[in-house]
Amino acid sequence: MHTEPAAPTEVPPILDRPESSGFWAKGWPVLVLGFITLLLIRACVPSISPPPPAPFDAGKATQSANDRAISALDAITADTPLEATLKALNLPVINFASASAEIPPDAQPVLAKAATVMKTLPTTVRLEISGHTDNTGTTEGNLVLSRQRAQSVANFLVGAGVVREQIVTQGFGDSRPLSTNATEEGRFRNRRIEIRQLAR
Repeated sequence: MHTEPAAPTEVPPILDRPESSGFWAKGWPVLVLGFITLLLIRACVPSISPPPPAPFDAGKATQSANDRAISALDAITADTPLEATLKALNLPVINFASASAEIPPDAQPVLAKAATVMKTLPTTVRLEISGHTDNTGTTEGNLVLSRQRAQSVANFLVGAGVVREQIVTQGFGDSRPLSTNATEEGRFRNRRIEIRQLAR
């Protein structure tokens, strides 16, 4: 029995899949590798934080302020306007010991220089020397201490030749802060002596 050979079945041609193109198709492995590398680096390298600020040094701050004050007071002449003279007279810093009204030795040279300047002022100029404290202690105690400190400065200036009748003293305690009392530097700024011209 003779049979016809079966016709060969057509096999569809194997088509090559078109190559993907574009950034995501070619670049994502590089991105993933880069991201993993970044994570590894961050895990291995310790984070660098800025060093903590140096503690406030009242002694250095006082010395620096008084050096500037002496330079400013040395520059005062007979032609210097009263406003500029008063500004220079307010530059000295007297870093009283806690609960003390005694003028420390390191403040005496700058106060002597201030007295020299004050003696050149017209006798009609009257000045108020006011004391201020930080908020350490009681309000009543700070008020008394601020008055005592203002009086100590006035006594020193009079002893250096300033006319007593040109000076009055006042104490304000902790009622007029210049800065925060929450930091040592702020409390340092609040403990101060101020000099202003009294109205005629």
